[in-house]
Amino acid sequence: MLKLPLKYYDESGRILPPVWLYSLLLLLCIDWLVFIFSVASRTQTTDLLAFFYPQKEALGLNLVASLPVLLTLVLISQRERLWKHDLVSWRHCILPCIQIGVLILLTSQIYYLMHHQWGFEVVTAVKILLYSVTLYVVTRSRHLKWMIYDWSTPDVETAETPDEQSKEQNASKYDTEDKREQPDEGINKS
Repeated sequence: MLKLPLKYYDESGRILPPVWLYSLLLLLCIDWLVFIFSVASRTQTTDLLAFFYPQKEALGLNLVASLPVLLTLVLISQRERLWKHDLVSWRHCILPCIQIGVLILLTSQIYYLMHHQWGFEVVTAVKILLYSVTLYVVTRSRHLKWMIYDWSTPDVETAETPDEQSKEQNASKYDTEDKREQPDEGINKS
């Protein structure tokens, strides 16, 4: 009996990461996206960084705080490569890295509020709400727990097994023999 609907499995029968997980991880890594896009536009790098991060230490703090989340995103996206090299123990780092990253990001926002004498800002309030909801959802998600358990034996097939190759060779051998015999059977014997 399957734990999840069939659409949550890949063609090999492994549980796929939920789509909402990618969205949340990208939202948590928004500081990296802003940093990369501002560096990519070489002429306006300082203007863009000053616009998004008026305090220079906020950018560095948020980049460091979101490193565990970025690491998780990279691990999940590169899981096939890791499985090909028989690396499966990294799967235990997924939930702790997300939780630690969210807690660090939440702490950085609380530090930011303390630094500004607890003044209300909409962006900070939205970030704190997002981090709190993310922490709750990731911690309570059965899908993620089942996925991590399912990834303990990935069974990645890089090539066909020798048994499958020999079966295919035998089948093709019999097919060619059958084709050779067919013209002989159609000859009239009069």
